Amino acid sequence: MIVKFRRISLFALTSVLLAASLVWNSEQAAANDAENYSVKAAGTPMTNVLVHKGKAYVPLKSLADAMGYEISYTLKEELDNFHQYDVKAANNPPVSIWGNDKWGYTIVRRATQEMNVNDIDIYKPAKLCPEESDHCKLDESKYNGPLFIKNTLYVPVRDMATALNLKLTMKQTQKGRVIHLSQR
Repeated sequence: MIVKFRRISLFALTSVLLAASLVWNSEQAAANDAENYSVKAAGTPMTNVLVHKGKAYVPLKSLADAMGYEISYTLKEELDNFHQYDVKAANNPPVSIWGNDKWGYTIVRRATQEMNVNDIDIYKPAKLCPEESDHCKLDESKYNGPLFIKNTLYVPVRDMATALNLKLTMKQTQKGRVIHLSQR
């Protein structure tokens, strides 16, 4: 009985250590990828660049502040709580980022201040819906949209450049990739 317990304990301990090692290695790989990217918005270096699935992400608030845009937040309480961030620029249509961790986040360039049929979806999360059912869920394997991490909404740089009609240039240097965002 004691030998069997030790085998189970050894197996459990080995499993925990292996899982911890895999998590640590993936976090280290993401950190190393982020070190190879730098992002500048209107000449302002962005801090906290995150790389996820090969895409560069920056905090939405930092991006809006660097570009001189106004940002607002609303919590929409429906069947689920949805977070809505609205970014307004002087000469561009407003952009909304809304969603939550369960359903993912959508990035929309508004045609007007309110929702409209002419709105343009810049990024819309893929859903998995069983046949003949309304019970859909986020397809996490295809999700490349905004990420909510430690009370900060990180947005994909390329998608936000498209949504905000910004010029995006990328240069490869010896230290890695440098992404510049500027007004057109």
